[in-house]
Amino acid sequence: MPLQNDDSSRPEDLFAALRHAVLDGPGSTPARVRQAVAAAKLDEISQELREYVSTLREHAWRSTDEQVRELLAAGWSEDQVYELTIAVAVGAGQRRVDAGLAALARAEARLAAGSPPTVPPQARPTVTGAVTSAAA
Repeated sequence: MPLQNDDSSRPEDLFAALRHAVLDGPGSTPARVRQAVAAAKLDEISQELREYVSTLREHAWRSTDEQVRELLAAGWSEDQVYELTIAVAVGAGQRRVDAGLAALARAEARLAAGSPPTVPPQARPTVTGAVTSAAA
């Protein structure tokens, strides 16, 4: 799916093009492995990849240089580790895009049905200090 150079491309289409390039395009890692990593199908990837993929998927900031060194020692090339890292990120991004689009669809359906929009309690601002007057 080639990208177009205009402002009419929908974000979901742009993300689909990115996903296709990362997961199906040429690379030093087989496409089936990149696809399994993106989908977090841990049972379809080798044991040495499971901890790294799981860490990146759930808590990317907890990934370590040691995990990368272990993959390199197990025979994965630097290019492959990079491709796998990007595949995990694309998979996590896709899950977030899907969740956001689903939330928008639910909100649009509620509005179409005449229900007022709702804001989840955790998204409501809280007042934590005293209100002061500008004249004071």
